Amino acid sequence: MKKIYLIIASLFVSASAMAVQDTTQSKPANNGWKLKFSGEINPQFYMDSRRTLSGREEEMMFYPLPEVLDPNANDINAVPQLNMVAITSRLGLRIQTPDALGAKITGFMEGDFTGATNSGINMLRLRHAYMDMRWTNSELLIGQYWTSFVVHEIMPGTRPLNMGAPFHPYSRVVQARYTQYLGVIEAVGVAAFQLDNKSSGLSGGSTEYLRNSCIPDFTAMLRYNSGRLFVGVGYNLLVLQPRTTFSYNYTDYATTTTFASHSATVFGKYEFDNYSLRMQAIVSQNMDAHLLMGGYAESPFDEAALAYSYQPFGGYTAWMDFGKSTGKWRPGVFFGYAKNTGFEKPVDDSWSFFGRGLDIDFVWRVQPRIGWYVSPNIQFFAEVEYTVAGYGVNPDEYYRYESTNDVANTRFILAAVYKF
Repeated sequence: MKKIYLIIASLFVSASAMAVQDTTQSKPANNGWKLKFSGEINPQFYMDSRRTLSGREEEMMFYPLPEVLDPNANDINAVPQLNMVAITSRLGLRIQTPDALGAKITGFMEGDFTGATNSGINMLRLRHAYMDMRWTNSELLIGQYWTSFVVHEIMPGTRPLNMGAPFHPYSRVVQARYTQYLGVIEAVGVAAFQLDNKSSGLSGGSTEYLRNSCIPDFTAMLRYNSGRLFVGVGYNLLVLQPRTTFSYNYTDYATTTTFASHSATVFGKYEFDNYSLRMQAIVSQNMDAHLLMGGYAESPFDEAALAYSYQPFGGYTAWMDFGKSTGKWRPGVFFGYAKNTGFEKPVDDSWSFFGRGLDIDFVWRVQPRIGWYVSPNIQFFAEVEYTVAGYGVNPDEYYRYESTNDVANTRFILAAVYKF
């Protein structure tokens, strides 16, 4: 492992040296390589008022855990917690090469130290790795990048690792993304495959359910971009095949049963007088791989049909981020609301359930922040993240709840960023 880190460090040092050398030599445009080394150091301090559903040393926080009373009526999950990490620090390398096929070619690689899983904390993991081919009126991106419902142009201004989850999606996927530019209109098509963030199922989180279907995670979008105003709509199709075999009467059988989930989004950004307003709404099915609430249910085995059937779990989410975009002091606030709508057809306890937050009726969050931009390289942030989760009571046959037990968590966050 030490050898691997030494090799990685050597590559970045070499790239940095080449980038410095490149800036001291004048080269004709589009004739040669240009390398730009970048990164940031990002320590974050945070404190929670109770236990939460979280990951990566609890930095990736979703919502508070439910109230669980012991025999003395004390809440087992009412435990304040305090921590500080720097695992979101990152290193990146942008590469510009000579034109090819009439397109400007750019490559980008970036990693941080959050690890691909909780057990990999402090280990280098891949964030982005893609090549981008840009023609006059079109663009092709191939590699690992933000999932399609994470619209880079409207991402919230929050600093914590969750980036607004479970209201704002958070996922990077390996993909082929094609964009056609038609003046102020942009048409986008994405065919993607899961890796770090996976759908749930019998084997836990796994990419095999999507791979088994032989159909990419597909998204189509239309966007309007006039500079100050940016709006768009999108549709996502996810087809999973949870099983390839099943056992019946002590005999194994092959199965090819798949099911489809459909999701849609509308989003926008408006900038005015050094302020920006960003919003997104998503009507979702089975989007737990995007770090939203959701999943699906598998029926009991149907002996007559020799098959299982499936139903996606639905919901909707909406968030808004309002912030100041210039100056040394940059205040802002994030609001998020998510509501589960259950299944389209009746289910009962004999079904098997997979996903995140299926026992929750709603979650909401308000998150004010202030940023102090000392210089382009040095920034400090303070945020308060107040999140309420309504755990469902007495689900009906569609898994919609009559009432809720509400719990709240307050997270205090202090962060520093040194960019280079």
